[in-house]
Amino acid sequence: MTHCAPGVAIRWRRSGTTRIIWRHLLLPFTGILPLLFFAASLQAGSIEGPSRGTAIVINEDPSHPLGQRHEGSVVWRIVRTQAAGQPDELVIHADVEIPEMKMKMEMNVARNTDGQLPASHVVEMTFVVPQDIAGGEVFSVPGLMLKFSEQAPGVPLAALAVKVTKGSFLVGLSNVEADRQLNLQLLKERRWFDIPMIYADQHRGILAIEKGFHGEDVFHEAMADWERPR
Repeated sequence: MTHCAPGVAIRWRRSGTTRIIWRHLLLPFTGILPLLFFAASLQAGSIEGPSRGTAIVINEDPSHPLGQRHEGSVVWRIVRTQAAGQPDELVIHADVEIPEMKMKMEMNVARNTDGQLPASHVVEMTFVVPQDIAGGEVFSVPGLMLKFSEQAPGVPLAALAVKVTKGSFLVGLSNVEADRQLNLQLLKERRWFDIPMIYADQHRGILAIEKGFHGEDVFHEAMADWERPR
């Protein structure tokens, strides 16, 4: 379990507070989303292999009004973690590669088993980007959004995101019951993730990740396991 940086706490007082925070965090991205995803629709990438899905980074660029598009791939799988005297925990794991940017990202989605963390589920993301790539490291990830298709607008998860270490982020999903139900519905039904990114030079981008057929099976298996009584 990844721990937050010292002094960082994740708390939810009520559902409305979470939504207000989310509007504040994601507002800078709403203006560029329509342009970015129109650009994404101009060229649909094809990734060979049944276990691979599409991953796309679209970065804002003053010389490209529709943004700069970089295509890559994602591979989803189930990882089983073990704790003494406890049943195996199923973790959804994604390996993302964006070759043009030399970017790699690992993402884990898991049921929260840490009683001290007020979250129903957690998402851990680790980005690796060479320093000589334009924009530099991924400095901030405001949160996560889910959508039905590559061009559809994203709906934010009710969650709070914190930076753990350089390139590493933790997103805790709200444990408020109404938020929890909505989050699980989004994770089950929507086929794409949108991950807003702010780079070290303050430029912004979006990493869009497709579940694909294999990813859909991975989510179905893991989420069915999470819902079983413990």
